[in-house]
Amino acid sequence: MIDFEIMNQFSSLESKLRRIVMAFELKKNRLAEVERENEELRKNLAEKDKEVSELNKKLNEYIKNFKKSEKFTKIVSNNLKSTGNTAELKEKLDEYILEIEKCINQLSN
Repeated sequence: MIDFEIMNQFSSLESKLRRIVMAFELKKNRLAEVERENEELRKNLAEKDKEVSELNKKLNEYIKNFKKSEKFTKIVSNNLKSTGNTAELKEKLDEYILEIEKCINQLSN
């Protein structure tokens, strides 16, 4: 009779151990999935950070260029007041264009 109880307890422990091992394997697999997902999310975050950095650089360039264009607009509007007719205005604009082209050529070389 004692052997029967021992066998019953052994069988019960064996069953519990199998369930624990199965639960462990499930948790281990889930952990591996979560780690892969985490790594993928980290890569995506790094890419997005890089994109944000590039966009910030572009934004700063646009702001800088916009400020330059504001200055150019002020120069032109001030000179418009001083020029009386369209012929003089065209001549002034041609001078500005030539000056800008010279600057571009110097920057290119």
